[in-house]
Amino acid sequence: MVGAMLLVAGCSNGQSSSAAKTEDPSAAAVEDSLAQGCTRDVLAALALQWREGKAPLDEDDMKLQRAFMDANMVKNTPQYQVFINQYAAGSSPIALAVVQGTDHEEAITEQLGAESEDVAADCAAAAG
Repeated sequence: MVGAMLLVAGCSNGQSSSAAKTEDPSAAAVEDSLAQGCTRDVLAALALQWREGKAPLDEDDMKLQRAFMDANMVKNTPQYQVFINQYAAGSSPIALAVVQGTDHEEAITEQLGAESEDVAADCAAAAG
């Protein structure tokens, strides 16, 4: 279940990094961890949101999606901005693929693969 990997840890608030200031390897590892968590959470939220366009989510996935939104939307976190930008960028290609005969789930999987590098880059920028 893709939703099972959704966690609600947010990205940093975009302030300059302590790793850059101190060149502390442990601070850099924390930033990497934040960026990886952000990437994982955003990709999971994207998958859930796109799947919801086809059919209602099951209860567990709905809870995960709601938790992501509750933690990020109201505060307009950098993680939420990454989600919104990538959701907008990926929705049309999915719709087009489905209209052209691609299975909805396959179209989502392909789009997640296509967007994963951009999500990772945006999350790294938000964490750094």
